[in-house]
Amino acid sequence: MSPLSSDNSNEIIRFDSRIEAQSLALQLVQQASREICFFGNTLDSALFDNTAFIDAISEFARRNHRTQIHFVVHNTQANIVSGHKLILLAQQLTSAIHIHISAEQHQHLTQMFLLVDNNRYLYCPNHQSYQGRACIHDPLEVRSLKKTFDNLWAQSTTDSSIRRLGL
Repeated sequence: MSPLSSDNSNEIIRFDSRIEAQSLALQLVQQASREICFFGNTLDSALFDNTAFIDAISEFARRNHRTQIHFVVHNTQANIVSGHKLILLAQQLTSAIHIHISAEQHQHLTQMFLLVDNNRYLYCPNHQSYQGRACIHDPLEVRSLKKTFDNLWAQSTTDSSIRRLGL
């Protein structure tokens, strides 16, 4: 696996391990300037429940009020029980990080993908396996995946189970 650089390389990087996927996801988020979108079965713990990722997404969310962070997942119950760091951050940054639950008709989808801005992505055809591809400059692929994501987002609902009451 080669690290992602910040140039306009359209090289597709293949990965086949949790460690590689985690490293690539972190690099993508560290390069974000406008938008981060994720779709998957859950808030993947291997990718997102670590200090480096939380620090990067927190910094991104606080950078300016126009940044957007959207997650659509099938379920967050296991994430809530485990005290997932991303949920804790989303509870603190309620106007910046939005977590939705996918519509019932999409619950069968098995892919997992992370989109950053209009050109970067990480894609796994099956969320149970950290095998897939990533690229830092593929606007056509990102546009296609973003269209899928926007459809999923439009039909999803806010995950009210992660809201924390400030009493």
